[in-house]
Amino acid sequence: MKQVEMVNGHLRFPTLLSGDGEPVILLHGFPDTHENWAVQMKLIADAGYTCFAPALRGYAPSCQPGNGDYSLHAAVDDLLVFANQLGGRVHLVGHDWGAAVGYLACARYPDTFCTFTALAIPPLKRLPQALLKVPEQIKLSGYMQFFQLPMAPEAWLKKDDFSGIDKLWRRWSPDWEPGLYLDNAKHTLREPGVLPAALGWYRHLIRLWRKEQRETQEWLGMNITVPTQVLIGEQDGCMSPRLLDHTVNHGDFPGGLRVERVSGAGHFLHLERPETVAELLIAHLKRGECLA
Repeated sequence: MKQVEMVNGHLRFPTLLSGDGEPVILLHGFPDTHENWAVQMKLIADAGYTCFAPALRGYAPSCQPGNGDYSLHAAVDDLLVFANQLGGRVHLVGHDWGAAVGYLACARYPDTFCTFTALAIPPLKRLPQALLKVPEQIKLSGYMQFFQLPMAPEAWLKKDDFSGIDKLWRRWSPDWEPGLYLDNAKHTLREPGVLPAALGWYRHLIRLWRKEQRETQEWLGMNITVPTQVLIGEQDGCMSPRLLDHTVNHGDFPGGLRVERVSGAGHFLHLERPETVAELLIAHLKRGECLA
């Protein structure tokens, strides 16, 4: 496993690199770190791929933009720049926020991606309507409204050695001991500026007056022609698995859609069931190998 950097303008993104073969970009979510992809990367690299796991925008001091832009539009731009640096066509795996970025990027720039796998996030196109049919998700997503407040979320998350982060991990992935994975995430969130940046992703969601935000809303309505796989842990305490019943529509994915519920796993399913998830990821990668 190598430590390298990916670059977009003046922003430098710490990145894990492993393997030799077709490129696979893996994007993490909140509250997490790119370093926690290491186990998955080794398993995928052993299957013949080159894995790149960059920090998301803001998750290191070197990739915090001076204008404070933590919009999904900006994150998609980061991803497109990374893909171009790797030859223009890549496989994509995203967890949590990384999955949200992936849905948008694949909808808007399908020729860039050979395959896409979303972890823990159901298809976004029909999610607003699904919330009306899965009312418990409103409660599960209450933290997103809390994160819009100034200062209070930072204080709650940081209190007693980031006990708020502990609570989120254990609520979202019950009956699992995260150990070093949680330690890694907290280490990243302690770095200068990272916690406000991570919350900035949530705070940008409501800036509907911005042109870029309106564009991403348009992308949400597009079909996705990239071969797509969605993996959800059956015990996910962040995104209700019942959302799949109302968000999965194969007509929205002309390139093909596979959906798997992973038993014995919660929101951090790729960390809880690494071998099972890796088998599903590798099978999907092989079905959609990039053409030279």
